[in-house]
Amino acid sequence: MKARTLTLLGALAVGPSLTAQPGTLPVPSQGVPGAMPLYVPRPEQPVVAPLVAARFIAPKDVRVTAFPGTAQSRMYDAAPSVFGLRPGYVYRFELSNLPYHPGVSIYPEVEVRGSLVLRPGAKYMDYPLPLTFSATDIEKILKGVVLTKVIYLEDPEKALPAQVDRDAPVEMPDATDEAAIKAARASGRFMAFVRVGNLKPTNEQLSRFAVPGTILLPGETTLRAPISLPVVPYMTVPMYDPILGPKAVKEEFFVDGGDREDPLGINRNGGLGGLNPTDVGVEYTVGGKRRVATSNVVVITSPRFMIRRVELLPSGFKGQQMVLAHSGAQGTENLKDRHAAMVAIGQERPTGIEGTVRPSAYVGKVGLSFFIGTTRPAVVAQVEGVKVTGALVEPEQLTAFPTLQPLTVTKTIDPPGPPEPGEVVTITIRYANTGAKAASDIVVSDSLSGRLEYVTGSAQSDRPANFTAAENEAGSVVVRWELPGTLLPGQSGTVRFKAKVR
Repeated sequence: MKARTLTLLGALAVGPSLTAQPGTLPVPSQGVPGAMPLYVPRPEQPVVAPLVAARFIAPKDVRVTAFPGTAQSRMYDAAPSVFGLRPGYVYRFELSNLPYHPGVSIYPEVEVRGSLVLRPGAKYMDYPLPLTFSATDIEKILKGVVLTKVIYLEDPEKALPAQVDRDAPVEMPDATDEAAIKAARASGRFMAFVRVGNLKPTNEQLSRFAVPGTILLPGETTLRAPISLPVVPYMTVPMYDPILGPKAVKEEFFVDGGDREDPLGINRNGGLGGLNPTDVGVEYTVGGKRRVATSNVVVITSPRFMIRRVELLPSGFKGQQMVLAHSGAQGTENLKDRHAAMVAIGQERPTGIEGTVRPSAYVGKVGLSFFIGTTRPAVVAQVEGVKVTGALVEPEQLTAFPTLQPLTVTKTIDPPGPPEPGEVVTITIRYANTGAKAASDIVVSDSLSGRLEYVTGSAQSDRPANFTAAENEAGSVVVRWELPGTLLPGQSGTVRFKAKVR
């Protein structure tokens, strides 16, 4: 194998080390001996968390024990305790002091399959997996129900348009474990698998899951290396192209602003087209022609966990009986109607194609912009005897270049830090005439993400404006300001509103 190939393969899998300190993203010089090696990107890149935070959400006074049945067991109050779990391992916990059941415990099993990939400044211990066990869940488990919960990180583009409290995540039912995992992967990133029944495991069974160096206990700041390798698949250190770099993640945050999916443009009726959820479109008139501009993209770090649940209740018994003896043989009695496979009788190859094709439009590239539409012949070419005629008109839209775009639009969110669910942020859109001609009849439209809820009555504008809010396909709204009048070169304006993070 060539040396160049070996170098490439090595770059795919090797990376420097990272410590397991909770809530921080230290560099190797701050390392703890034996810490798990992880990929360390450049400071501006998202960082893979070495641990996954987990928090039990249970009735009051319930106690949780890590490493139960072993010498290293530790008991904590379930409500405020946050554990750090290494991905790729299976954990057993004990929940005791259950309501109305003194002296009885249940032993949930937790498989951690994924890890968070957060932007610099965000603390992964602030976003724990919700290990929920309600009083109703506990009663069902003690009566014989086997409860399975699949926890996944929701894709913001497929987000449920409703506010979700961290202490009360949405749980959706499924018929089987396979269906729950499939639904979780279709809606986001599979993070953890939780199973629990009323069977009490032996100390020997519990010791199999007690791997030192895999749980960062409450109050601890460092974690030594585990004594054994991971036992389930995980995506902490995914393979990536060393040239293109790691594939971008999208479940940890959602974006707002810019122009995604269908491009913004002015349609035949003179209205705005291509306004999708999260898009910002600003229409205006310059030189008698209607144009459109968009804003920058803002990123809101707010991972949201969802749960798929399966309840299985034994309804019968299944037995198996072995046959004591068996003798006899049966061969094929006869064979009838045996036919050979049909063969091709003939094959004909087209000798030519005759006809005319008249193009109805011409799509081309001019510099760094695009134009679509034709009315008069502009291009004539001869290609292998086929005459091709194109037609050309002036572009309907030109975007993203200051020399061609007289209107500049910027979007900001305050406060900029990671918001909590239910927190209200202020969104500001500023537009400025950076061209040489006056712009008139400006219309600002912002189609909100399903993770944002417009706060009624919060819309403001520093110029006289007609404001409307209408529902969009993401389950949120499109906020729209019509700003009559003229915006001279060098002038600017601002609109703002408040939105609640769901």
